Amino acid sequence: MSSNSSNYRSVLIADMTLVLVAFIWGAGIPLSAVLARGLTPLWAVALRMLIAAFFLILMFPKTILTSTRRDWGISLIQTSILTCVFVSLTFGLVYSTASKQAFIGGLNVILVPVFVWILYKVRPSGWLFAGAGVTTVGLLVMGFTPGMEFNFGDLLSFIMAIFYAAQVLGADYCARRVEPTRLVALHIIMLAVILAVLALIFEPIPNPLTFSKKIWASLLCVSLCNTILCFILQFRAQKKTSATHAAVIFSLEGLFGYILAVASGQDPFHLQGALGGVLIIIGMLITELEGFIKARQEQREPATE
Repeated sequence: MSSNSSNYRSVLIADMTLVLVAFIWGAGIPLSAVLARGLTPLWAVALRMLIAAFFLILMFPKTILTSTRRDWGISLIQTSILTCVFVSLTFGLVYSTASKQAFIGGLNVILVPVFVWILYKVRPSGWLFAGAGVTTVGLLVMGFTPGMEFNFGDLLSFIMAIFYAAQVLGADYCARRVEPTRLVALHIIMLAVILAVLALIFEPIPNPLTFSKKIWASLLCVSLCNTILCFILQFRAQKKTSATHAAVIFSLEGLFGYILAVASGQDPFHLQGALGGVLIIIGMLITELEGFIKARQEQREPATE
């Protein structure tokens, strides 16, 4: 097996890991809806991060205590970006709807290759641009409804899309410089503190004794699975694959959420949503096709010599 073929296999495994992350995030959408109905917006994300930080401290105390100033500094990049993501997401929902925000936020898939081009002066391949473009069309089909108007909440959602694209690029940068588990622990701890402070400033303090079992179960699930597990998987996978690949794959999050919502009877089935989902899958497959073709060419080269 050639080195390029072996490299393609490791990239494929990384991409499939990101598909799993997108699935878990999509499955967490109904849980986030439970928290949105039972808690104020900032406290919903702040408590999620505080619980995640608590478990990370219990699980990785030595990792945290032995972290250097450089580790904390690089992790702060992700903390700063995610703070902007959550704040724009939270206040965007005040003026917009969850469905419109999911559609507008998904536009980060086309922003990532553009940012890569601007920041690294490296033009992503035509395959990656094509995959991102088809995925964006799929998001448009899934999210667009006749008469849709653009308001202040939608502007905040677009700002969120920009920061979400920055998060994917930031993960690509940081995960190559700080060990993924350490990176997760450090940036979640800092994020928990910042979001808790913001929640204290802008929202009344909730009483945990009044939380239902459903809220507690949802908080534990999104903290352990959607936060700790998914971030560790994301950062490990992004050491092997490109930021553009990651952005295209993460667009599956909304599709998985839609499928699970329909399957559980929470949302009705719409042909428009199904068509958009098919386009998103096609977009992801286009990005994978480039690596597959290159790997096949590498396998044939020795036979022609």
